[in-house]
Amino acid sequence: MKFLHDTIQNLLDKAVSSGDEIGCQVAVFANGKLIVDAVAGTIDRERKHHVNSHTLFPVFSAGKGIATTAFLRLVERGLIHPDQKVREIWPEFACNGKEETTVRHILRHRSGVCIRTPYDFIEQIADWDIMCKRVAAAKPVFPPGSATRYQTINYTWLLCELAQRVTGKPFAQIVNEEVFVPAGMNDMFFGVPDSERSRITEAIRGSNLPTAPDPLPCWDYSLETIMNNRVIQQACLPGFNCMTTAIDLAKHYSLLLDSEKNNRLLKRETIREACKMTLAPDDPKPEPSENWTTFGFGYKASRPDADAVGQEFGHGGYGGSIGIASQKNNLAYGFTCNLMNGGAQMRQTLSELFESI
Repeated sequence: MKFLHDTIQNLLDKAVSSGDEIGCQVAVFANGKLIVDAVAGTIDRERKHHVNSHTLFPVFSAGKGIATTAFLRLVERGLIHPDQKVREIWPEFACNGKEETTVRHILRHRSGVCIRTPYDFIEQIADWDIMCKRVAAAKPVFPPGSATRYQTINYTWLLCELAQRVTGKPFAQIVNEEVFVPAGMNDMFFGVPDSERSRITEAIRGSNLPTAPDPLPCWDYSLETIMNNRVIQQACLPGFNCMTTAIDLAKHYSLLLDSEKNNRLLKRETIREACKMTLAPDDPKPEPSENWTTFGFGYKASRPDADAVGQEFGHGGYGGSIGIASQKNNLAYGFTCNLMNGGAQMRQTLSELFESI
């Protein structure tokens, strides 16, 4: 495994040297053991302070997979069912054409509530009640269930408000009890406490992204500014504000693999159901079918087996971060970065590397 570690370390060092990355981490687990812990670069654009294995990176939507795991543990205990109507749990949601929306529609990104919820100022995004009311009042872009369209930041409130209502607990407590504690993950946060803020790296906008206008008008142009805001960093917004290390990102997925015998986070049958690759009625048919990618239950699934169950699953984040589990190789890996790249080249490079193993 030293060869794999050296290969990945060399990839990171070259990326930092060329300017394709500023600071980054890669961690790999195989059969439940950490076999790669590679870091490179710095936490700041001035390149003064070096990254280490405990540096906290913003991974944006890569955190959706962790929120999904916490939610599916509630499903396993019978607190909520995928085919349950959302209105049974969240009555205010049943309006403007969303009356027949199911939990399954939300998990598969088929609710139609996919346009980013507006806010009046950045800190308001952390006001759970206000944002939930706006999501509940939204009009879907298409009839729920008829198509697949990524729910972006709305996944925060669509999924996690349901979890809060069926448990009576705040989602920060839910994810801590359901994932962080059982997995032994001490370096992942949906809301970074004051004691850990010194470990956070800055989210830096890449030169290959459009220049952000001044003033910043909307989500499309201000994700770095939003994530670097202290109020956002310290809120629980699981659709986009996860702060973590590559080690904890990879560890989470390692505990979902079929090969994992100890400390599993979810049952094997739950993962198979969560990774079933299906199309909504209006989804375009994939060509070729063996290479398509779609949403299962919260995770993005690809490389289907003979039963159309994705053998690779996980979630990527804005700028390039990603967490992946590969059933084929019995390994899981995580990549974190602080330079937000439009092309996410390292994500593709790592995918090709692990596919070749």
